[in-house]
Amino acid sequence: MLLMKVGLACAAWCFFHSLLVTHWWDRTLRRMAPRAHVLGRFGYVAFNTVTWFALMIWIRTLPERALWNWPGGWAVLRWAGLLAALWLFWAGSRVFDNRTFLGLSQLRAWLRREPAPTPPFRQTGILRRIRHPWYGGSILFFLFCLPVTDINAVWRGVFLLYTLIGTELEERKLLRELGDSYAEYRRQVPRYVPRCGGPALDNR
Repeated sequence: MLLMKVGLACAAWCFFHSLLVTHWWDRTLRRMAPRAHVLGRFGYVAFNTVTWFALMIWIRTLPERALWNWPGGWAVLRWAGLLAALWLFWAGSRVFDNRTFLGLSQLRAWLRREPAPTPPFRQTGILRRIRHPWYGGSILFFLFCLPVTDINAVWRGVFLLYTLIGTELEERKLLRELGDSYAEYRRQVPRYVPRCGGPALDNR
């Protein structure tokens, strides 16, 4: 019963995390608050951050049973996976518009009564070799972040599955928004695993 509660709580977080970034929710905000809808991204990030930490704090209070502690040489694999995840997060942060991602650029534009900025479609840096460095890093993080217990095996499994599903949903969203340019980019650049051999995508 406890494991089911953990799974349902994590699934609920994932549901709202996806719902609040849909076109439907954006249209709803535009109808409800035409001038302030640009703050949606900032509110989205704030809501998800607060609820994520609340969820993790609750989970940390639960009794856990150890299942796997990465013994011996397995610890090397674990730390290699975590270092790879850290590199993907760092490389992604170098090319993404982090202020727009966090909603800070939109907040600044709203305060100045300026149009909200539109982030460009970038194919530079790590994005020349992998389409989703942060999702790839998240997968590695959920796989290797902690010694495995009955509790964290559930929440890691839910978030891992959600990352895979969320990536597919974002792919479809980007295809609708960007059309042929993203379709061509998708044909040339892998989704999760950086292309190491051969030339990278031309810098554009």
